[in-house]
Amino acid sequence: MPACLSQLVNPVTERERLEQAAGCYDSRRGLSYRLVRSGADIVLAHAHGPRLLEMGCANGVMTEVFAVHFPEVVVVEGTAAYAEAARAILGDAGQVHCSLFEEFEPDKPFNDIVMAGMLEHVADPVGLLHRAAGWLAAGGSIHAIVPHAMSLHRRVGVAMGLLTRSEELHSGDIAIGHRRIYTWDSVRSHIEESGLRIVAKEGNFLKPLSNQQMAKWPEDLLEAFQVLGRELPDLCAEIYLQCRPAESD
Repeated sequence: MPACLSQLVNPVTERERLEQAAGCYDSRRGLSYRLVRSGADIVLAHAHGPRLLEMGCANGVMTEVFAVHFPEVVVVEGTAAYAEAARAILGDAGQVHCSLFEEFEPDKPFNDIVMAGMLEHVADPVGLLHRAAGWLAAGGSIHAIVPHAMSLHRRVGVAMGLLTRSEELHSGDIAIGHRRIYTWDSVRSHIEESGLRIVAKEGNFLKPLSNQQMAKWPEDLLEAFQVLGRELPDLCAEIYLQCRPAESD
């Protein structure tokens, strides 16, 4: 049994938990699509391929992007419906494994491993990062994207009394399966505890309000907040980190 899997109460329960969360989240809907697509652009700026592993694909927004830019794309996804979406996108051009991350065993190394919107969901993020580091080819990178607890919209929530603190999980977080929300310090700690080092970092998107409140904002205004997310990483909605094993060059 992989070390990470021992941290789960029950693999069957974990799969049921993922399926339930998937029913509450659609990465192609509203502002979620723009956030995910913006994250994919950041990954593309740092990833080199040719062999890429996407850990968790949701509705396949990033999968579509990676399929165009990388000759070898492998997806591991714990939710059956999401895995089927990835298969429809990749066809014979890639591989899709419907598996818990903790149970996945690749057959050969990857140049890039993408963990977008994933570390906040798993029981043992440090253990999983450590395992994934062992799947990297020489010179390869892990690309992590996590929600930012100190983002502007969560700070607004605290100021309005909707949250007692920025790191608090609200009902929307719980519905989509979040176990934690990261600060820059807490994600850096998990990265370093796993034996990785950070080689690049960026903020993704500036969200002053909730997805629903911003849903009908004009395109040019949303594009401006996308740019501002990279200029104001301490307030951004998501954190991007490129990581490599600490002992690598």
